[in-house]
Amino acid sequence: MMSWSVIVEGRLYQISARSGSVVIDGEKTKLKNFSSGREGLYRVYQVPVGGRLAQLYVNTWIGGMKLAMEGVDCATGEPFTPPEFPRWAYVFLVIHGINFINGVLGALLAIAGVMATISISGNTKLAVPVRVALNIAMVAVCAMVVFTVAFALSEDW
Repeated sequence: MMSWSVIVEGRLYQISARSGSVVIDGEKTKLKNFSSGREGLYRVYQVPVGGRLAQLYVNTWIGGMKLAMEGVDCATGEPFTPPEFPRWAYVFLVIHGINFINGVLGALLAIAGVMATISISGNTKLAVPVRVALNIAMVAVCAMVVFTVAFALSEDW
């Protein structure tokens, strides 16, 4: 569960969020009751806090939540703009998607690879060459696991 302390017009609000609801000063409300939209990698919910609107950014693929008010991350106090999913990262998503043809193990590795690609590619704190290198490493690890299991199960090995 994520939680934040937010001051609006001199009043302190305690806000916490779980997968399907938000609790503001002890009052629980389902996320589906708030207006929402998509922005980058996130589903954005407009949450009223005092006389203002806060934006709750939720990314279900990587389990991330951020609360921002007027462009400021409520947890860090730093400016917040949601990261865009880079176009080059779709190449890695397709490569991981090909792994689905390798049976149950391939499907599990494909899901893990897609989640890792989304997490790595959307991390703007890392430089682009580092993100690309990490994605290449993830593809290599998934391929090595598939080939290792295939050779281990092979009769000719």
